[in-house]
Amino acid sequence: MEATPARTWTVAGSARHATRRVMARYPVVYLPVSRRRQPQSTLGSDTQLLIEGFTRSASTFAVVAFQLAQNDHVRVAHHLHAVAHLLAATGAGVPTLMPIRPPRDTVLSAAIREPTVPIAQWLRSYTDFYRRVEPVLDRIVVASFESVTTDMGGAIGRVNERFGTEFVPFEDSEANVAVAFEIIEERARRPLWQHQLGEFLSGGLSWSEYQRDTQAVRLSSPAPEVPEHRVQRPSAARDEAKRALNATYDAPRLDRARRAADRAYASAAFVAR
Repeated sequence: MEATPARTWTVAGSARHATRRVMARYPVVYLPVSRRRQPQSTLGSDTQLLIEGFTRSASTFAVVAFQLAQNDHVRVAHHLHAVAHLLAATGAGVPTLMPIRPPRDTVLSAAIREPTVPIAQWLRSYTDFYRRVEPVLDRIVVASFESVTTDMGGAIGRVNERFGTEFVPFEDSEANVAVAFEIIEERARRPLWQHQLGEFLSGGLSWSEYQRDTQAVRLSSPAPEVPEHRVQRPSAARDEAKRALNATYDAPRLDRARRAADRAYASAAFVAR
């Protein structure tokens, strides 16, 4: 079993995280930067759906499952993990789906993936995200982590009902879920064909086109193995690492931060019921 990265955070890593958290509050600041860096993923005039949430909340599964079900060119903006994305989409009337996950699971998963950021800071970022999205929750379909990962078809159905869209619901069969996790694993490996993968996730390529266009390179250049702390699927190694971090999460000095995160989650999750 692969060892989890050491729990050592740095001032530089913490500062970068804090700076991003502030910038990500404001669409006029954050989105122009994102459009230069991630044009495939950022909200645009042709966006038909936004799938966005705090990091480690099943956004990747939601995007992959959605595009597998469509097998078409449905433009989806996704994966900025920024409040600015949600604010801009709701302001423009774009149908929006926001996965949400309880703070403990979210923060511990994020801390394992990005160990340079301390748990206290992850808690502050989590709270800030959901407090700032609260004013537009009435214009968003909020879906729990469990509903996204076990009934994504139902989540798409709620989007259709709320926004009058006609997206194809995902069939949550064992075979379809397995394919979704294969794609998620592939994405985490950052393969040579990651641009085409990005096009598939954003709707530039259908699932059939993606398979066709990447078949040769898949056979000739297999993707490298991915560290377990980076994968976005169930992982025994990551579960073990989370258990090891529980004591830090439960430290008395973080009582106030945990309570704030719990309140922010309760307010947002109420919409998902």
